[in-house]
Amino acid sequence: MLQQWTSSSALALFAAVSLFGCGLAADSAFEDEPGTSQQAILDGAPATHPKFGAVGALVYSFPGFGVVDVFCSATLVAPDAVVTARHCGPSIDLAAELGLQAAFALGPDAFAATELIPITGYVAAPAARGHERGLLQDGGRDVAVAYLESDATTATPAKLGLFDKDMLGDKFQLAGYGVSDSSGIYGQRFAGPGTARALKGRWYELLFRGNYHAYLDWYFTDAPSALPSPAEAKEWWKSYKLEENYELLAGGLRDEVVACYGDSGGPLLRGTKASNLTVYGVSFAVEGSNSSICDLGGGYLVFNRKMLDFVRDAL
Repeated sequence: MLQQWTSSSALALFAAVSLFGCGLAADSAFEDEPGTSQQAILDGAPATHPKFGAVGALVYSFPGFGVVDVFCSATLVAPDAVVTARHCGPSIDLAAELGLQAAFALGPDAFAATELIPITGYVAAPAARGHERGLLQDGGRDVAVAYLESDATTATPAKLGLFDKDMLGDKFQLAGYGVSDSSGIYGQRFAGPGTARALKGRWYELLFRGNYHAYLDWYFTDAPSALPSPAEAKEWWKSYKLEENYELLAGGLRDEVVACYGDSGGPLLRGTKASNLTVYGVSFAVEGSNSSICDLGGGYLVFNRKMLDFVRDAL
């Protein structure tokens, strides 16, 4: 059923990806109303500061030519390993089938990488049993660790941070190489602030602040893949939920950023310089509309104790 919001993966050159989202109705009356700011990783600020050095892109490269496409974002967390979203793994597998090389690209512009390191493999987090009705229909827990052919030499690995429920309401930095403006341009590293908004609850109820009429207005007028039908609208509203304490709604409030297509695997960050940059989770979902692309907020798999242990064990 859920092809409506899907992941924040980029539109790969060699694979079609269905990417959609939602927008808030114009008559909503919330102080921090989503969708009112043009700033986002979509239309955000170029992340050229050295502190973002560990944030890179997952790309397809062609021998003798270089990067031909960007399909996800990732963060260096060891000299020879990156953390990203689990659903980026099939794109790594696809590269070999197409005669390409999946690689990790460092630098502000993935198409002119300062360092390009081939990926040799990856390990994905196991799915959660009984959560097949959540945001991801395969059991969620969308995180993976990918291994590099050699150590990165131009960036300091980011630290791994435990995301605690007491962090709800705090601001983080969201970063990635996805779509950065309404023209659909991607492949450059962008970043900006985003609030950690919720660790549990129904996805659309959270996005629309419980305003079912605003949700229906979007569903029947601006939802890219709605049938539309009253039955499906009701099903979406009640069925899609954050996996409690694993999945976080972040960003998308007034004057904040929000992840967009291509930011999958991009980090939820804190830190003022490269030496203390810390990643607390990875982007896996975005929500927008036909008219405004990504404008309501994004889903992040957070490093609670279990997911942090998975990443550390993988390293």
